[in-house]
Amino acid sequence: MLTSLLAIAIAALTPQDPAGTPGDLTELASRVDAAHHPKGPVAPITALRANLEMHALDTDAKETGQVDLAVRLLQWRRPDRDREQTLIHYEVLEAGSPIVRGRDRNGPWQLVQGEAKDLRGAEFGRDLEACQKHTNLARQLLRFLDPGAVLRSLQKPVPVIDEVLAIDRETKVACRRAEGRLPSFPLLRQNGDDAPVRLRVWVGKENGRLVAVEAAPLVGDEPDETRAERVLLLDLHERDDLLVPRKLEHLFRTQEGRLRLQSRVVFTSLSLRPELRAEDFDRPKS
Repeated sequence: MLTSLLAIAIAALTPQDPAGTPGDLTELASRVDAAHHPKGPVAPITALRANLEMHALDTDAKETGQVDLAVRLLQWRRPDRDREQTLIHYEVLEAGSPIVRGRDRNGPWQLVQGEAKDLRGAEFGRDLEACQKHTNLARQLLRFLDPGAVLRSLQKPVPVIDEVLAIDRETKVACRRAEGRLPSFPLLRQNGDDAPVRLRVWVGKENGRLVAVEAAPLVGDEPDETRAERVLLLDLHERDDLLVPRKLEHLFRTQEGRLRLQSRVVFTSLSLRPELRAEDFDRPKS
């Protein structure tokens, strides 16, 4: 009984902001804002244009090697709807003819012998999965451009703690770690719609910069640790008044709970305020 009363008293004394967010999380989000928006608040980023190299690094995977992608993306909302829709167009620049895929206002498509085909047919299962993965990769980047907002959106947050995060065998970073739930998050291992997740966010203790994010999909109310995926944000630099990573590394947890490096993404060019319209993503007409 005494222990329960003590726990209630401690909870009552924990600083809260007006929205009910614990004070330590609010303070961390403000520090992250200052680090990632070095010139002050910026308008939300809703579009990007990028060229990137994707390196598949998991030696147990069916496909390894490097592919180059040219991507443009727009978060777009129909005038009569509240929900945003992700529009994307990209080319996979491999040897021979490039693979051209996209998602327009009518859904996902791919060029097949010069003709745009809807990817929702059974024969295009692997192509649709690749399109969803590449779309979620770009959408993750958009989320990471405003990490303070991600921290503020955490539901059921736990107290922020100090933790040393191992980047690799030689590199360790002293961090502040936040944790909570999100009703939806774009996962690379999740086909189709976003999943509700338990999200952990690591922020550099010294500089307030985002270091890593780990999302585990929720099954009922419990995180499935065997399907968790971690993203390391590396080589941050300033662009368009924000801090953006030059590299992203994705690690997946195995059934045994170990992290395995899956892929590395290197941005060779990135524009965060391109002028794009929904019409720019329409599939070619035959």
